[in-house]
Amino acid sequence: MLPIKRLDHVSMAAPRWQPQAQWLERVLGFRFLHSWEPNEGQDFDGCVTQVPGTNMEFEVISPARPGSFVQKFLDEQGPGLHHITLEVEDIHAAAAELERLGIRPFGGVTDDGSWYVTYIHPKDSGGILWQLFVAHRPAPQVDRSTTGGAVGLVRADHVSMAVPDIERQIAFQQRVFGMEVLSRWTDEQQGYSGCELSVPGSQLKFEIIAPTRPDSFVQKFLDSRRPGMHHVTCQVESVERAAAALRAQGIEPWGGIIESDWHRHTFIHPRDSGGVLFQLFEE
Repeated sequence: MLPIKRLDHVSMAAPRWQPQAQWLERVLGFRFLHSWEPNEGQDFDGCVTQVPGTNMEFEVISPARPGSFVQKFLDEQGPGLHHITLEVEDIHAAAAELERLGIRPFGGVTDDGSWYVTYIHPKDSGGILWQLFVAHRPAPQVDRSTTGGAVGLVRADHVSMAVPDIERQIAFQQRVFGMEVLSRWTDEQQGYSGCELSVPGSQLKFEIIAPTRPDSFVQKFLDSRRPGMHHVTCQVESVERAAAALRAQGIEPWGGIIESDWHRHTFIHPRDSGGVLFQLFEE
């Protein structure tokens, strides 16, 4: 099992990070923290934002030149969720532990000037690119206050992953990251099963969803894309007010306001958010 300290950020790929960062701050209250230009060894630029109410950041990366790995992702997948980054205690110990678990550290251990990093390739993880890092030095203190944006966002609750085999993915998360199962369920009406797990050192939870019949929305996602990150779920003060705020921004809440046994919720469709399906719910 890897020695995870915390979940640092979730990253998305977009053609240009600037308008995407502006949208995230205006609508969801993801506060802009800093941006960077590509250095000699990088073919991408981007920015980092602070997520309200949750000890994690949200990153936007964009291609800086033709042939960038970000451009290849955009060409194949379109804009959307790209990777999840975890801080570990020791990068070389983490790489050695991956080897012991039968997983080759993707790209080996590298130094980008700020971090020592390695990766778990999606083909080894079941669909997600995981970035593992150790920073050269502590991050500088910055203003991380947030407003919640137009929708009144309170916190990010979980990131969700769609897979064909839920048991295999649960076993991977437990064996590699030490995640613990918090709850499990089956939704017969929507045709899927789900599981929520805790992430070591993080307020963000990790959800796994898998189809239980061929017409499930999860199966349609898998057929049209591939196993991987499906959506991000955030709590808002009021779904009613969030929906009204979205309409004021020219965004129609996808599916309207939905009542379920779990909570009231609505969605922001990827075509309106720049590539990410966001679920908004109220307690």
